[in-house]
Amino acid sequence: MNRAEEDYIKTIYELTTQKNQSLIKTNELAERFGYTDQSVNEMVKRLEGKKLVSFIPYKGLSLTTKGKQVAIRMIRSHRIWEVFLTEKLGFSWESVHEDAEMLEHATSDQVLEKLYHYLGDPIHCQHGNPIPDLKGKMEPTTNLSLADLEVHDVFEITRVLDFKELLVYLNEQNIKLYDHYQVIEKDLFNGIIKIKRDSEEKTISMKTAKMLFGQKVNS
Repeated sequence: MNRAEEDYIKTIYELTTQKNQSLIKTNELAERFGYTDQSVNEMVKRLEGKKLVSFIPYKGLSLTTKGKQVAIRMIRSHRIWEVFLTEKLGFSWESVHEDAEMLEHATSDQVLEKLYHYLGDPIHCQHGNPIPDLKGKMEPTTNLSLADLEVHDVFEITRVLDFKELLVYLNEQNIKLYDHYQVIEKDLFNGIIKIKRDSEEKTISMKTAKMLFGQKVNS
């Protein structure tokens, strides 16, 4: 299996877990990768031929058991490398993705397990995504976004999407994992949401709010 095929398999798995749905559309893959519908359809046919995905016309596609095994292995490798690069080599959370992408494809199972134990068996990467264990089990993916909350709700950020532009923006705004914010205003017409932490207020777009996930907490 080549790198492109592994990337597709991993992305299909991530989309189904993030969206909490059993099937995804090919246009969702095209949107995530920035590819044409034709190139995505060609890859899906190739993966279907290798028994890695199941495609149902007009409904969507899902991973087979074989495909899930490949995806979990790739996700596990990627997120373990992200932890290593940030915790041990001092990379920032917005700069680790590309290196982790390269390393995940080139790491043997033996090296990966030694690295995992060396890091203390982490259960989340630096972006709050759960790391699967050897059997593929992992903490549930948090899908409640800041955009889902109502005024007065208090929210703890526990996961963010691994998009470089988003992470750079969060750095600029000094917004970090495990921060608590209260929603003080929600303006759907203008697409903004105002949040407050201690005495500091911030105004962010609903687009950004949809990329921040976590849980409601008691105020």
